[in-house]
Amino acid sequence: MKRTLLHDDVVFATPAADSTAYAKYGATVVAAGGAHASDYVNKLKRCGLHVAGSISCLSAHSHDLHANADLAAAVARDIAGEPIAAIQPAQGAIAAAPRYFGCVNHPAFRAYVRRKVCDAIAGGAEGLHIDDHLGSAASLSHGGCFCEYCMSGFAGYLLKQNDPTLAATAGVASFDGFDYRAFVNAHVSSPEQYLNTAASFPLHNEFVDFQLSSAADNVVALGKLAEDVAGRPLSLSANATLPALDHAVVLPRLTYCASEIDHNAPDAGLGLQTAISAYRMAEAIGIPVAATATPRDWAFVNSRRADSLVTLWIALAYACGQRFMAPNRMPCAAADAAAHWYCGPASTFSPLYAFVRKHGFLLNDFAAVGPLARPDGIPLTLETSAKRDALFSALAIPPAAPLTAGSGAWVFPRAKGDGAIAIHVVNHAYNVNSQRVERLSNVEVRLPNRIFNRIFTDATAYSYGAEPAKLTVQTEGDSSVFVLPELNLWSIVTFEYWA
Repeated sequence: MKRTLLHDDVVFATPAADSTAYAKYGATVVAAGGAHASDYVNKLKRCGLHVAGSISCLSAHSHDLHANADLAAAVARDIAGEPIAAIQPAQGAIAAAPRYFGCVNHPAFRAYVRRKVCDAIAGGAEGLHIDDHLGSAASLSHGGCFCEYCMSGFAGYLLKQNDPTLAATAGVASFDGFDYRAFVNAHVSSPEQYLNTAASFPLHNEFVDFQLSSAADNVVALGKLAEDVAGRPLSLSANATLPALDHAVVLPRLTYCASEIDHNAPDAGLGLQTAISAYRMAEAIGIPVAATATPRDWAFVNSRRADSLVTLWIALAYACGQRFMAPNRMPCAAADAAAHWYCGPASTFSPLYAFVRKHGFLLNDFAAVGPLARPDGIPLTLETSAKRDALFSALAIPPAAPLTAGSGAWVFPRAKGDGAIAIHVVNHAYNVNSQRVERLSNVEVRLPNRIFNRIFTDATAYSYGAEPAKLTVQTEGDSSVFVLPELNLWSIVTFEYWA
């Protein structure tokens, strides 16, 4: 049976430099194995960890591109037939050429990636994690991919649509043998001009749908290959940047995803709307997420030692029904600095993850209710622009806004199928001067009765850094009201009985 993510899982993005960190954090999953040798994988398994082998669909390594002519040709290309760079060489590097987007529709690049899958699974990993899962579809914003295999594949895609209006749009009787690159070149004079007009160009939406669907199909095919190599079911995950709609296409086809989410670190506790929207999107689609912040966020945290801000990110993720990966060896990047790493102090973060593990009974199998509940109209699949637009519309009304308590706390009501209720209250009063989440006192939480249609009397608060405490719930008008005497960071409130 495939191992999915539980709400109380503690996930490491990659193997820890110090293996004692797993026990300190209570780790349960390593999302991207990083090292695939059987002795190393078995070492992680002995620590009680679910381990995924990892590959990337972004590009072949430079030395492979130079050594293999077929692979060097298997890159994403613009309308002029020129390769599109994914990663430029570092300044002063000896290599004369950048790394190019590999084309997931090109047989040579597919063969290259399939070999990488075999290597990743050979050591006994229990899942496959795919980084840069969009592959050449990520080159859409750079004017790609218009290679011969994409053109042939797109013509076949259009034929399967069997839509006469599309052929009329292109001014052709049939898409048999249709060359979209020639069609585009007949209307524009350069790749730059195409980029400036692509969004309104005929068949552009269909071309995007084809490229994103091809990327998702590639992920599924690689997952199937991994299971064939292993001879058993494996988890399948990918690094999806949420809430980006193009990255959402693959989500319904995964076991879980690892997501790099913009936490707008310079805006502290006021810049977390993107994260809340991302978590809500994932829960609405039904995909578990292990999240982290962006390299820009980690650079901000690292330069200011803003460890307390990260505790807010962790609490928020779990309160929204997802998980925040342990801040251990997180990549940092800034426009004016070389890449470096953030390794948070275990003394700061491991108690918070211990709180998560201890209170799994308040986390697992709960779903959002109230303003962040799953809305109607969520498509089952997202391979077309129309379905992605439907997803966007469903999530936009109402927007992803939690309930509030005073000016410094968010409230996330969650419920389980058996009627159990857990109310997460997260303190987002982060002070940029003290670099701390400021303790709040006498936080009044008002829950509209329409959310649960019940009358509550007593409750218990399970608070991070404190012992469980009994609370009295009162009915005031159309709301149930309770007061948390103190809110350090995160409390989960359960109602013991109701009338």
